Amino acid sequence: MRISYSSLENFLTCPAKYKFSEIDKIKSPKSKEAIFGTLIHKTLQMMHDPSKLTPPTEEEVLAFFSSSWDKDVYISESEEMIAFEQGVRIIKDYYKKNYPANFHILGLESYFEAPIKDKEEIHSVTGKIDRIDKLKDGTFEVIDYKTSRTLPSQKSVDENMQLAMYHLGLLNKWPNLADKPVRLSLYFLRHGEKLSTVKSGEKLKETTEKVLETIDQIKVSKFSPQINPLCDWCGFQSICPYFSHKFNPPACGVTIDDKKIKEIAEEYLQIKERSKKEASRIAELQKIINQYCDETKIDRIFSDTGYISRVLQERYSYDEKMAMEILKQIGKLEEFLIVDVKKLGKSVETFSRDEKNKIYEARTKKEFKVFSAKKTKTKSE
Repeated sequence: MRISYSSLENFLTCPAKYKFSEIDKIKSPKSKEAIFGTLIHKTLQMMHDPSKLTPPTEEEVLAFFSSSWDKDVYISESEEMIAFEQGVRIIKDYYKKNYPANFHILGLESYFEAPIKDKEEIHSVTGKIDRIDKLKDGTFEVIDYKTSRTLPSQKSVDENMQLAMYHLGLLNKWPNLADKPVRLSLYFLRHGEKLSTVKSGEKLKETTEKVLETIDQIKVSKFSPQINPLCDWCGFQSICPYFSHKFNPPACGVTIDDKKIKEIAEEYLQIKERSKKEASRIAELQKIINQYCDETKIDRIFSDTGYISRVLQERYSYDEKMAMEILKQIGKLEEFLIVDVKKLGKSVETFSRDEKNKIYEARTKKEFKVFSAKKTKTKSE
């Protein structure tokens, strides 16, 4: 399989998003956040262009940013003004700390391809690296720009799969770097902070295992939507099952009309906000909402101020006799002399890919739906 890293990331975030973009080839409109980030990236690419004889001045960099700015992306003049000022501040702060002549840049927007070997197949993960530098001590540094508003922990950076893929791509491009240090950095532009890490051979091996596991999942996936923190910014909302009630509410043929279900959803959200003591009323509302969702074959309903999701969850149980035999075969029986399903379920994540695939033969799946609710801001808020 040939797949981009962004596609792998899309699948891990939401299998339905992967299907829409990679299988159905549906183009989604870019969010204003994505457009803002792309322009910042292009501006920094112009600023660090190694083909220029002399580095551009700060004024030239800001002029490039201003000339490429699209005010029509924003819904109001005040929102556009705030975003533009943020962009100018990011560029000024960055230029002050990163004068172009101070860096030995090997590549900008560099394409990479990382072969991942399976037993009988070689997969290829592709992508682009924002910037590759060579430091004074000979260390190679991969830099990825981020315009996100939050700053992650160092632990999160150390475990970042994207950076590990960059390292693998770099080794494929320049095999002689196998025994040389490689620094992997995320530059958080809004905060002016660069967080760096290095990947050991063991970490790179774990990454290839994770890629192979993800490809295994893609091959058998039903591509069901998965609720995640990025849903509210997704460009596929209009075709996502979780947003169908918002964009295409049923016109007829159901026992509860759309106005009534919005009232039900609103009451549900208010009760959830107020107190858990009213659990009995929530159960009644869930019954009504369940009936509506079953009749309309949807899993998310919208009120004017929020939405309610009905999520299909899976739980697995293991055939004890079969699991014991497989644990014996893979040399892990001593860890589970008494098969504790909860312990086994959690520990499976530490198994190798082949061990996981083997032990999965002993599990059965149970499906059930749970509710989650989110209060969205009103215009007055």
